[in-house]
Amino acid sequence: MERINFDPEFVPVILEGSKKTTIRKGIRSYPVGKAVELTVDNKPFALAKIKKVVVKRISELSDEDARSDGFSNREELLNALRRIYGEVSDSEFVTIVHFEILNSQ
Repeated sequence: MERINFDPEFVPVILEGSKKTTIRKGIRSYPVGKAVELTVDNKPFALAKIKKVVVKRISELSDEDARSDGFSNREELLNALRRIYGEVSDSEFVTIVHFEILNSQ
């Protein structure tokens, strides 16, 4: 089964339902319609279904994208992306993975 790994700080907001997407640097492929394990330190904490995958440039990210990813606004999201990936440019692509929790483990 495919896995999506998260930093520990994101687990509570995923489980409470305020984080319904994950934004990954680059153009990535995820199995839409299939179940994946959500992990932290490669240990499963939930099972989720991939609902949709969208590719955008960083310059196209909106406040709405930020809110579905558990942040208050676009600037907060960009700060988190810089913390995780280092410097990112507006022209770089990101993959937005929309998911729904099926159950927590």
